[in-house]
Amino acid sequence: MRNISKMKNYFFGTAGFAKEVDWLTNELYNQSGIDFRPDFFVGEDTNPLIGKEINSVPVISEKEFFNNHIEPSVNCIIAVANPVIRRHIYNKIITSEKKVLFPNLIHPSVLFDKRINKIEFGIGNIVCAGVILTTDIIIKDFVHINLDCTIGHDCLISSFVTISPGVHISGNVKIGDNVYIGTGAVFLERLEIKDNSIIGAGAVVVKSIEESGTYVGLPAKKIK
Repeated sequence: MRNISKMKNYFFGTAGFAKEVDWLTNELYNQSGIDFRPDFFVGEDTNPLIGKEINSVPVISEKEFFNNHIEPSVNCIIAVANPVIRRHIYNKIITSEKKVLFPNLIHPSVLFDKRINKIEFGIGNIVCAGVILTTDIIIKDFVHINLDCTIGHDCLISSFVTISPGVHISGNVKIGDNVYIGTGAVFLERLEIKDNSIIGAGAVVVKSIEESGTYVGLPAKKIK
Protein backbone atom coordinates (compact mmCIF):
# COMPACT_ATOMS: atom_id res chain seq x y z
CA MET A 1 0.00 0.00 0.00
CA ARG A 2 1.30 3.45 -0.90
CA ASN A 3 1.72 6.36 1.46
CA ILE A 4 -1.44 7.04 3.49
CA SER A 5 -0.14 9.96 5.54
CA LYS A 6 -1.77 13.36 5.16
CA MET A 7 1.45 14.96 4.00
CA LYS A 8 2.68 14.06 0.54
CA ASN A 9 6.29 13.07 -0.03
CA TYR A 10 8.04 14.56 -3.07
CA PHE A 11 11.41 13.19 -4.17
CA PHE A 12 13.49 15.62 -6.22
CA GLY A 13 15.70 13.50 -8.44
CA THR A 14 15.11 10.63 -10.86
CA ALA A 15 18.55 9.00 -11.19
CA GLY A 16 20.14 6.09 -9.37
CA PHE A 17 20.51 7.75 -5.99
CA ALA A 18 16.82 8.69 -5.95
CA LYS A 19 15.96 5.01 -6.49
CA GLU A 20 18.29 4.03 -3.65
CA VAL A 21 16.60 6.55 -1.35
CA ASP A 22 13.22 5.11 -2.40
CA TRP A 23 14.52 1.75 -1.17
CA LEU A 24 15.71 3.40 2.06
CA THR A 25 12.24 4.78 2.75
CA ASN A 26 10.68 1.38 2.12
CA GLU A 27 13.09 -0.17 4.62
CA LEU A 28 12.28 2.59 7.11
CA TYR A 29 8.55 1.98 6.68
CA ASN A 30 8.79 -1.81 6.88
CA GLN A 31 10.96 -1.80 10.00
CA SER A 32 9.73 1.28 11.87
CA GLY A 33 6.38 2.26 10.36
CA ILE A 34 7.72 5.73 9.49
CA ASP A 35 6.31 6.64 6.09
CA PHE A 36 8.42 8.86 3.85
CA ARG A 37 7.85 6.68 0.77
CA PRO A 38 7.53 8.87 -2.34
CA ASP A 39 4.17 9.91 -3.72
CA PHE A 40 5.89 11.63 -6.64
CA PHE A 41 9.35 11.91 -8.13
CA VAL A 42 10.13 15.41 -9.43
CA GLY A 43 12.46 16.04 -12.37
CA GLU A 44 13.60 19.01 -14.40
CA ASP A 45 11.01 20.10 -16.96
CA THR A 46 13.06 18.58 -19.82
CA ASN A 47 13.61 15.25 -18.06
CA PRO A 48 12.62 12.37 -20.42
CA LEU A 49 11.04 10.48 -17.52
CA ILE A 50 8.31 13.11 -17.00
CA GLY A 51 4.93 11.39 -17.29
CA LYS A 52 6.43 7.96 -16.64
CA GLU A 53 6.94 6.01 -13.41
CA ILE A 54 9.84 4.92 -11.22
CA ASN A 55 9.02 1.88 -9.11
CA SER A 56 5.31 2.53 -9.80
CA VAL A 57 5.62 6.14 -8.56
CA PRO A 58 4.68 8.93 -11.02
CA VAL A 59 7.37 11.33 -12.25
CA ILE A 60 6.22 14.96 -12.53
CA SER A 61 8.01 18.09 -13.68
CA GLU A 62 9.23 20.88 -11.42
CA LYS A 63 6.73 23.15 -13.18
CA GLU A 64 3.88 20.85 -12.19
CA PHE A 65 5.12 20.66 -8.61
CA PHE A 66 5.39 24.41 -8.16
CA ASN A 67 2.23 25.36 -10.09
CA ASN A 68 -0.32 22.58 -9.75
CA HIS A 69 0.28 20.52 -6.61
CA ILE A 70 -1.32 22.51 -3.82
CA GLU A 71 -1.35 20.96 -0.35
CA PRO A 72 -1.23 22.68 3.06
CA SER A 73 2.32 21.39 3.49
CA VAL A 74 4.53 18.70 1.98
CA ASN A 75 7.72 16.77 2.67
CA CYS A 76 10.52 17.26 0.16
CA ILE A 77 13.49 14.93 -0.16
CA ILE A 78 16.30 16.14 -2.43
CA ALA A 79 17.82 12.86 -3.63
CA VAL A 80 20.47 14.35 -5.94
CA ALA A 81 24.14 13.48 -5.36
CA ASN A 82 25.68 16.64 -6.83
CA PRO A 83 25.99 19.25 -4.01
CA VAL A 84 25.68 22.23 -6.36
CA ILE A 85 22.50 20.93 -7.99
CA ARG A 86 21.10 19.94 -4.59
CA ARG A 87 21.60 23.47 -3.23
CA HIS A 88 20.05 24.93 -6.42
CA ILE A 89 16.93 22.78 -5.97
CA TYR A 90 16.71 23.77 -2.31
CA ASN A 91 16.88 27.45 -3.21
CA LYS A 92 14.07 27.05 -5.73
CA ILE A 93 11.89 25.29 -3.17
CA ILE A 94 12.37 27.78 -0.34
CA THR A 95 11.78 30.80 -2.58
CA SER A 96 8.47 29.34 -3.77
CA GLU A 97 5.15 29.71 -1.96
CA LYS A 98 5.16 26.07 -0.92
CA LYS A 99 5.02 25.13 2.75
CA VAL A 100 7.71 22.49 2.89
CA LEU A 101 9.36 20.30 5.49
CA PHE A 102 12.72 18.61 4.85
CA PRO A 103 12.86 15.38 6.90
CA ASN A 104 16.02 13.50 7.80
CA LEU A 105 16.08 9.98 6.35
CA ILE A 106 18.22 7.52 8.31
CA HIS A 107 18.33 3.86 7.33
CA PRO A 108 17.38 1.52 10.22
CA SER A 109 20.80 -0.19 10.07
CA VAL A 110 22.73 3.02 10.83
CA LEU A 111 24.66 2.86 14.11
CA PHE A 112 25.12 6.09 16.07
CA ASP A 113 25.25 7.40 19.61
CA LYS A 114 21.60 8.01 20.51
CA ARG A 115 22.30 9.74 23.80
CA ILE A 116 21.07 13.34 23.99
CA ASN A 117 23.23 15.87 22.10
CA LYS A 118 25.77 13.28 20.98
CA ILE A 119 24.79 13.39 17.29
CA GLU A 120 23.32 16.66 16.02
CA PHE A 121 21.37 16.57 12.75
CA GLY A 122 20.13 19.57 10.81
CA ILE A 123 17.47 19.11 8.13
CA GLY A 124 17.20 17.24 4.85
CA ASN A 125 19.97 14.74 5.55
CA ILE A 126 20.09 11.24 4.03
CA VAL A 127 22.11 8.52 5.79
CA CYS A 128 22.23 5.19 3.97
CA ALA A 129 22.59 1.58 5.08
CA GLY A 130 25.70 0.40 6.90
CA VAL A 131 26.87 3.81 8.11
CA ILE A 132 28.52 4.16 11.52
CA LEU A 133 28.55 7.53 13.29
CA THR A 134 30.37 7.32 16.61
CA THR A 135 29.84 10.23 19.00
CA ASP A 136 29.92 14.03 19.35
CA ILE A 137 29.29 14.64 15.65
CA ILE A 138 27.52 17.58 14.02
CA ILE A 139 25.86 16.98 10.66
CA LYS A 140 24.36 20.18 9.31
CA ASP A 141 21.81 20.40 6.46
CA PHE A 142 21.27 18.37 3.26
CA VAL A 143 24.22 16.06 3.80
CA HIS A 144 24.25 12.74 1.95
CA ILE A 145 26.17 9.88 3.58
CA ASN A 146 26.12 6.88 1.29
CA LEU A 147 26.55 3.15 1.98
CA ASP A 148 29.05 1.77 4.51
CA CYS A 149 30.78 4.98 5.61
CA THR A 150 32.30 5.67 9.02
CA ILE A 151 32.61 9.06 10.72
CA GLY A 152 34.67 9.37 13.89
CA HIS A 153 34.24 11.38 17.05
CA ASP A 154 34.07 15.19 17.17
CA CYS A 155 33.59 15.67 13.43
CA LEU A 156 31.73 18.52 11.76
CA ILE A 157 30.07 17.81 8.42
CA SER A 158 28.82 21.10 6.97
CA SER A 159 25.84 21.65 4.66
CA PHE A 160 25.37 20.14 1.19
CA VAL A 161 28.21 17.65 1.56
CA THR A 162 28.11 14.42 -0.44
CA ILE A 163 29.94 11.43 1.03
CA SER A 164 30.08 8.54 -1.44
CA PRO A 165 30.09 4.83 -0.44
CA GLY A 166 32.89 3.43 1.68
CA VAL A 167 34.38 6.71 2.89
CA HIS A 168 36.18 6.69 6.26
CA ILE A 169 36.60 9.94 8.20
CA SER A 170 38.70 9.88 11.36
CA GLY A 171 38.05 11.92 14.47
CA ASN A 172 38.19 15.72 14.73
CA VAL A 173 37.73 16.36 10.99
CA LYS A 174 35.85 19.42 9.75
CA ILE A 175 34.33 19.21 6.27
CA GLY A 176 33.26 22.53 4.68
CA ASP A 177 30.12 23.33 2.69
CA ASN A 178 29.44 21.80 -0.75
CA VAL A 179 32.27 19.26 -0.55
CA TYR A 180 32.00 16.15 -2.73
CA ILE A 181 33.88 13.07 -1.48
CA GLY A 182 34.41 10.17 -3.88
CA THR A 183 34.02 6.47 -3.13
CA GLY A 184 36.52 4.95 -0.73
CA ALA A 185 38.30 8.15 0.28
CA VAL A 186 40.05 8.17 3.67
CA PHE A 187 40.69 11.14 5.99
CA LEU A 188 43.23 11.09 8.79
CA GLU A 189 42.38 12.80 12.07
CA ARG A 190 42.37 16.54 12.90
CA LEU A 191 41.93 17.91 9.39
CA GLU A 192 39.91 20.75 7.88
CA ILE A 193 38.57 20.58 4.33
CA LYS A 194 37.84 23.83 2.49
CA ASP A 195 34.35 24.60 1.11
CA ASN A 196 33.59 23.51 -2.49
CA SER A 197 36.39 20.95 -2.66
CA ILE A 198 36.22 17.65 -4.55
CA ILE A 199 38.01 14.62 -3.10
CA GLY A 200 38.57 11.88 -5.67
CA ALA A 201 37.67 8.22 -5.27
CA GLY A 202 40.24 6.34 -3.19
CA ALA A 203 42.12 9.48 -2.16
CA VAL A 204 43.89 9.50 1.20
CA VAL A 205 43.79 12.94 2.80
CA VAL A 206 46.67 13.33 5.24
CA LYS A 207 46.70 17.10 5.74
CA SER A 208 44.18 19.93 5.81
CA ILE A 209 42.91 21.29 2.50
CA GLU A 210 43.07 25.07 2.70
CA GLU A 211 42.29 25.89 -0.94
CA SER A 212 39.21 24.75 -2.85
CA GLY A 213 39.91 22.41 -5.74
CA THR A 214 40.03 18.79 -6.85
CA TYR A 215 42.31 16.46 -4.90
CA VAL A 216 43.24 12.90 -5.80
CA GLY A 217 45.80 10.24 -4.93
CA LEU A 218 47.76 8.88 -1.96
CA PRO A 219 48.48 11.25 -0.40
CA ALA A 220 45.79 13.49 -1.89
CA LYS A 221 47.19 16.32 -4.03
CA LYS A 222 45.49 19.12 -5.91
CA ILE A 223 45.14 18.60 -9.67
CA LYS A 224 42.96 21.62 -10.49
